[in-house]
Amino acid sequence: MFYKIIIQGKFNFLNRNSYDKLVKVIQNKNLVYYKNDIVFKELEFLNDERFMVDIPRYVGNHTDKAWKNTTNLFENCAQFAVSGRVLMWKVEEGKVLDFREIEPSGDRSAVMSFKRGKEYLAKEGKEKEAHDELSKSIEKCERNAIAYERRAVVNLMLKNFIEAKEDFEKCLNLDNTVSEAHLGLAKILMREDDMESALEHLVLALKTSVALQALHWQSRRAKADVHIIQEEWDKAEFELKLLINRKFDKDNSNFYWRKEDLFKYGIVKYNQYDFAGALDLFEQSMSMPEGKSKTLNKDKYFYLGMAKKSSGKSGYIHDLKLSAELGNEDAEYMLEDFL
Repeated sequence: MFYKIIIQGKFNFLNRNSYDKLVKVIQNKNLVYYKNDIVFKELEFLNDERFMVDIPRYVGNHTDKAWKNTTNLFENCAQFAVSGRVLMWKVEEGKVLDFREIEPSGDRSAVMSFKRGKEYLAKEGKEKEAHDELSKSIEKCERNAIAYERRAVVNLMLKNFIEAKEDFEKCLNLDNTVSEAHLGLAKILMREDDMESALEHLVLALKTSVALQALHWQSRRAKADVHIIQEEWDKAEFELKLLINRKFDKDNSNFYWRKEDLFKYGIVKYNQYDFAGALDLFEQSMSMPEGKSKTLNKDKYFYLGMAKKSSGKSGYIHDLKLSAELGNEDAEYMLEDFL
């Protein structure tokens, strides 16, 4: 049986000697153990000039044995690497059967500091320790793009926005394929009201990620937000329609943003003068019992009331009153005309 296999990523090695040792191990294992039953027949992922493993993106159909041999191969690569990562998916009919994020696993100090930094990052209240360990990893291996991205996240948690921006940029200067850094930098640029630059990085976040990643859809959501801010309604609709039509499992963070996605889609429809469509989306969103939302209730009731009025439905006065009571000045203004 064949499965869809997706692989992308990079491994960097400390020096030529480390890389040459890796190549010998891989060639020996491929001949003796794997018998060439791996995803990459010609070992084309080896970059002799820059002594690194480099897989921009590979998609193909292979057996389960080839999948297991290839994961084992890259786990061996990880023992020699000093930085980087390789992402691997085994997929059947759109469902992820197996996923691997393979990172350096040796005992070099740069690798150990990076691991400790990630462990601290996962613990509440350990941001300073995470920052210190990731900084140590970077000092020992300046090419560690992922360490810069993780430290940027820590800086965001610490509200160090300038430092976070610098770390995201350093990450991307080393490796322009780190999707998380594109998304993180885009969010900072949106905060700075630099929408054009933010949009460029969101496009790259989508290009360098795959639709199987939660990050891919987070990037689409952020891209829709930029288009809404710029009043590019057709472009915003394109992104939101994809989000609405995508079914997410509960263990995917995007599942809980459906409430917001529906409402944002309603705002787009309202501004496209599809008032009945907007009203349906608003009501779907507000009837959902759970979900995350950035749109304030005062604005939700305003849009709900205006959509009802514009589509000839009753009850809009009640909604506008609720909106006004919650502090929406536009609702107060509209009520003066209606009452």
